[in-house]
Amino acid sequence: MDAKEENRKIYASFRDYLLKGQMSNSENFDKSILSLSSAALGISLAFIKDIVKIKDAQFVWSLKLSWILFTIAIISTVVSFATSQRSITIQLVYAEKYYLEEKNEYLNKKNWWTSITKFLNTFSAIIFVLAIILTVVFVIINI
Repeated sequence: MDAKEENRKIYASFRDYLLKGQMSNSENFDKSILSLSSAALGISLAFIKDIVKIKDAQFVWSLKLSWILFTIAIISTVVSFATSQRSITIQLVYAEKYYLEEKNEYLNKKNWWTSITKFLNTFSAIIFVLAIILTVVFVIINI
């Protein structure tokens, strides 16, 4: 087997790996943040409506801020899905250029879409945790 054919096999394997990563990223992290943020937002909306009268509640700002943060977590997760798709598309191009066209500069070429996606995923997780904390604070104070 010559080097070019070996590179084609490596490229095919790398491409499959990236596509599986794309699916896994989409199905796991993003889905979890979206589901949990949406559920927590819904539960907290129901809590305020069914359990606590807003005029009698204390630290209402913490609940309202948690709603904003849940919404931001949902939006940033949706945006991260789009940036992830773009990142994988770019990485496939880099892989093709490296493995098939033998352009060595593409082996470690920076993919900014990957950096943006990582930032958004981390940001979503942090915002989600802060929203949960604020909701819990509100509940503890008002029960």
